[in-house]
Amino acid sequence: MTTNARMPALLLLTLTLAACGGGGTPTPIGTSVTSLADSGAGSLRDTLAAAKSGDTLRLTGTGTLTLASPLTIDRDVTIIATGVTIDAAGKGRAVDVAKGATVTMQGGTLKGGTGAVLPASVGVASMAEPMNATARARLQVAALKPQATTLTYGGVLSNAGTLTLDGVTVTGGKANSGGGMYNTEGATLTLKGTTNVTGNEATALNSDVNTFDQGLGGGIYNKGTLTLAGGRIDGNRATWSGGGIVGAVGSVTNLTSGSVNDNACTRPLTGTTNADVDGCAGGGLYMLGDVTLGGTSISGNTATHLGGGIMVTSSCVGAECTTIITPTFTMTGGTVENNRTTGTVDNGGGGLWLNARSTISGGVIRGNSSMYGGGIDTWRDLTITGGVIEKNTATDGGGGIIFIRPGRTYRIGGSAQISGNTAAGSGGGVTLVQNAQVTMDGGSISGNAVTGSADGGGGVRVLTGTVFTLSGGEIKGNTAVKTGGGITVGGTVNMTGGSITGNTVTSRTEGQGGGGGIRLYAGASVTASGGTISGNAAWFGGGVETNGAFQTSPTSTFVLSGATVSGNRADGRDGGGFWNDGKLTIQSGSVTGNSARNGGGVFNTRVGVYAQPGGSVTGNNPDNVFNSQ
Repeated sequence: MTTNARMPALLLLTLTLAACGGGGTPTPIGTSVTSLADSGAGSLRDTLAAAKSGDTLRLTGTGTLTLASPLTIDRDVTIIATGVTIDAAGKGRAVDVAKGATVTMQGGTLKGGTGAVLPASVGVASMAEPMNATARARLQVAALKPQATTLTYGGVLSNAGTLTLDGVTVTGGKANSGGGMYNTEGATLTLKGTTNVTGNEATALNSDVNTFDQGLGGGIYNKGTLTLAGGRIDGNRATWSGGGIVGAVGSVTNLTSGSVNDNACTRPLTGTTNADVDGCAGGGLYMLGDVTLGGTSISGNTATHLGGGIMVTSSCVGAECTTIITPTFTMTGGTVENNRTTGTVDNGGGGLWLNARSTISGGVIRGNSSMYGGGIDTWRDLTITGGVIEKNTATDGGGGIIFIRPGRTYRIGGSAQISGNTAAGSGGGVTLVQNAQVTMDGGSISGNAVTGSADGGGGVRVLTGTVFTLSGGEIKGNTAVKTGGGITVGGTVNMTGGSITGNTVTSRTEGQGGGGGIRLYAGASVTASGGTISGNAAWFGGGVETNGAFQTSPTSTFVLSGATVSGNRADGRDGGGFWNDGKLTIQSGSVTGNSARNGGGVFNTRVGVYAQPGGSVTGNNPDNVFNSQ
């Protein structure tokens, strides 16, 4: 009886605590917005005007609210608009968030905006660096002219405060900068949940000159801090740059989840040579500020010139480009997949075009395509210590990556995997050009291929003037049709460790088919003081092919000073370990277990120069050293 008597009291206490918040904080019902009229009693406009800081405003009906002018939000509020479309109806934009306001919008659709006139003070006096001479000359001429007063920005929404969009759709906007949204300098914009920025467009008044204030950021133009923590920025268009997103100088963009897919920049490629070609860049993202990619999908985007998926580039200030501003790009996860550049002249970076201080430690870069650098085209420092770069395609050079420019820090190491990429011209996995210097101390370049018969380097192509240092990792199972299954060298290779193994040259055509592991063109130099060159195969020169002088290029040189050359084979002709038409010196290390028709270890042509002051050449089949007469 005593226990039963106490139960009503306990129940009453529980209900009382719940009503007072003692059982947890209930979801606030908020102030009801009962009318979908543009103004008047119960309308969103009038309710906003009367709201206090911290209020939650809930639209109770469903349907369309057609605006006569933009809604300005200048206080801290949460707006819940599930089931409601807020239509700017082509009369400016839908929403302006004022500086200092903290706003959360949940649910609903914002659509049909045309932005507002871009103030002269908001324009950006900077341009991407480098630009070709023709494009720069056009921009310098444009810079001398007064800016058009009809340029618009922020088609559907402009944010100068702190704005979070959660489950909101932003669509049908059109402006010169930021077709969907414009995030101003110092502002913070966060997208989460099922937010969808789609079907917006950034147009250009002048499609001949990219003055960086028109045709930019089809979905979003960001000058502040943008975080994509969910949702989609998909299916937007820009004339010049950043079909999905543009990040201006000084901006910060954090991509932690969600997608930037199927966006495009559309300005056609013009020009016929590298000096005058000009087109659009950054099909998905065009960034002059810092970018972190942690978990977002960047897929199916296109550009006509550079950076099908993402372009992150340094900028310069002034007509003479005297002050360089260099952003950072950090990739720890996410996917950059099936993006492409569509031009037919001098286009690069199907997945990523980088002129930034860049690091990649995770994520996947897959199935992208371009003329140069199917996966990555990089012009400034890049360190790769993780992640997968696979199944990308270059119609010319650098299926996986092309490294460009001297004086940069380029490194491949850790657990990085560069695999299954293809190039029609050279460098199925990696290509080095323009005096670039690349160090590989870990990771794997494997299963890549050069599919054409003009050049080689199934794994790596080292062009004249460039330097490749291999101190760790593996170059394995790559193939080339003509020459250099593992590496084709026109510059310099320093091998102090690592392995070049299981690579193949497939051609059996006269004048082709040599250098299963390494091919040295005239003028090239390789020093192998450590590591192994093993299990490679070609018609001749299963391990290494060296070439004599050609035209103005001197004889190539290979110095074996500690590495092991073993188990390589010439399938049908000569030189299992080495086919030497250049200059081969064996100082230390070993050449063993290789096989060929003649010169299982070393085959010297009539002009080949051979010296063996040390090391060992033993156990090769049918002979260790064969000198052609």
